[in-house]
Formats: sequence, structure tokens, C-alpha cells
Amino acid sequence: MKCSVLLPVYNGREYLPAAIESILGQDENDFEFLIIDDCSSDGSADVIRRYASADARVRALFHPRNMGLSATLNEGLRESRADLVVRMDQDDMALPQRISTQVRFMREHPNVAVAGSFAYHMGREPRYDRLVQLPVEHDEIVRTLLVRNCIYHPSVILRRDSILALGGYRAEFKNSEDYDLWLRAGKAYRLANIPAPLLRYRFTTGGMSLSRRWQQVVCAQTAVVSFRHPDWSYAQAEREAAAELEKQGRGWVLEQAARGTVRELNSLRLHREALRMLWVFARQLNAARAARMTLEFGFELLRASLTPAPH
Repeated sequence: MKCSVLLPVYNGREYLPAAIESILGQDENDFEFLIIDDCSSDGSADVIRRYASADARVRALFHPRNMGLSATLNEGLRESRADLVVRMDQDDMALPQRISTQVRFMREHPNVAVAGSFAYHMGREPRYDRLVQLPVEHDEIVRTLLVRNCIYHPSVILRRDSILALGGYRAEFKNSEDYDLWLRAGKAYRLANIPAPLLRYRFTTGGMSLSRRWQQVVCAQTAVVSFRHPDWSYAQAEREAAAELEKQGRGWVLEQAARGTVRELNSLRLHREALRMLWVFARQLNAARAARMTLEFGFELLRASLTPAPH
């Protein structure tokens, strides 16, 4: 087989069939599809069993207890029967040429250990998808990674043995286990982004809050601090990351996160979601920041949500 496709699942029933079918419908069919259910409680396991019984390429594993994403991903890397592993998430959709394009790229670039791709942010309808272009060459990717994560985790193909040699994913970097891995991989191997969109990425907002966003921002900054100080413990790196972000101002950081989320949802024509998140965020910011953001986006979003979409 040319590659393994690794899909970890936890309570993903709503969008899981579309994600699975986008892999099974690829223009390349010489692969195994390893799906690992991390003790879901929403019926995801039944969905996986149905596809496994219908297609011999699907190999399903089921956890008796929840192990978390990092442990599930590391298990998947160890269980994969091919050295080239394509990552997939439970709520995204792979474009039909994804696997063939990525396998060919990795064969033509044997020094690359991780290759992502451009992606579409999934709009309310495909015509509203937004193309996200990313740094392509290794040096630019490494420079950008010191500022932000520029490799979409569910878009990557990676070399299993190379990643396992680094120790795989580190569980302490919850919410940023991929970011931490790219930073470490960039020291030892070549990184790349294929300059073509190969994934439709779902911009989800379920359970999003500014307190959760703050935790995510701190964890991402912790990955960068750990890269700068590889001898530090996670606790040391986390303290330094929080201190660096506090210097920027927690309110300012959270306002930027809120603005970016609302703006992106609006651009994808997800107007109801944008209005809902504006309401959620405005209640969590201080009065001045909330008023500023509400005035900036409120009427615009309300008008957009009431305007019929063009045919």
C-alpha cells in the first residue's frame, strides 16, 4: 500500500460520514484507512463499524476508555502499516486528489518529513469557501512557526518513522500538540506545504469561549517557548508563555482572538454563528472592548444575516 490514513474520532458523529466518504472517494485507492475511536459516547463507533464492514480498506480500533488525542495519534502512528501517514480529522473533508498529490510529493521530496497543504475554510456552501494560502518552503515555514502555526494538522502527510524518532506527539501540549511537533520536526527534518488546496477545513465554534481561547493561546505560546528552551520543563515554559502574553495584555489578546473569529465566520457566510459568537464574546470582554467590537461588527452582521444570498 502507498500510505495509511489516520483518523482519530471522539464524539464526531455529526460530520463523521462526510469525512470518511471524502477519503474512501479519493482518486487513489491503494491505502489503509485506520480509524481509532477514543471511547465516543455519541454513536460514532456505530458509524465506524458500518464503514469498516462495507470497505476492506477501513481498519477500526476502539478504546475501552478515553485516552486523549496525543495518545491516540501516537497509537495510530505505531499501528500504521505504511511509513507515509496521511492525517485526517473527523469534521473536515479531503478533496478527491489529496492522497495521490501528497504521496507523489513525498516520493519526489525524500528529505521532507511533514508536508501540509493549502486549505479551504468551509463556508455555509462550497461557493463561500475561503482559500487559505500558507508558507511553502522550509525556511519560511520555520520562521513563521515562531509566530503562528502555519501547518494545518488535518492537511498533513508525514513520515511515521521520522516522527516516532522524535517521540511523537507530547500529551502535555494539549490543544497545541501539532504545533509543538512541527517546531521540533523543523529542527531535524524538512517541512513543506504543498501549494494547492487539498482539504476543506470546518471552522467550528462549538463550546468556544474566551477563557478557552486564552488557554489555547497560552498553550501555543508554550510550544514556542519550549522550542526556544528545550531543556525547560513544560511548567517552566508555560509560566514564561503566560508572562509574555500578559505583557501584551490579556484583554488585547482576547479581543484580537474574538475579532478574528467573528470576522472569519462572517466571511464564510456563517452569519448566525458569527452573531452568536459576537454575543458570547461581548459578554466576556470588558465594557469598553465589548462596546467597540459590537459597534464594529453588530450592524454589519445583522444586515448580512437578513440579506438573502445571491443565486
